[in-house]
Amino acid sequence: MTSVYDDALRPIGLKITQFSLLRALERLGSATFTEIAVEAALDKTTISRNLKVLIDAGWVKVGSEEDARFKVATLSKEGLKMLRRAEPHWQVAQKQVESEVQRFMKGPASKRLLEALETLQGVGREE
Repeated sequence: MTSVYDDALRPIGLKITQFSLLRALERLGSATFTEIAVEAALDKTTISRNLKVLIDAGWVKVGSEEDARFKVATLSKEGLKMLRRAEPHWQVAQKQVESEVQRFMKGPASKRLLEALETLQGVGREE
């Protein structure tokens, strides 16, 4: 399923994990790498690798603490702009996933799954 989101975000140079990190930082404000990992439900290795890309792009600012456990990251103005630019691409992928789920699911299970997807869509829009 991540490939659907990655394909949708590719034209703007993001992967779904990076989008998720930008979204998590938007929700958290400032946060340590560990707090971001918990919020984004990603492992610390994925967080560190993807945050480096976001930091190098200027979308995330990080304090000068040497120990990564205590570094505080913040979404930059450029990062917020990228997040807003990415949202329509994410929504296209979300609708595609919903459409595929509707196509393959029938009955009450379909309704519950669509409700779960709508909840996920709401998470993607939270500010």
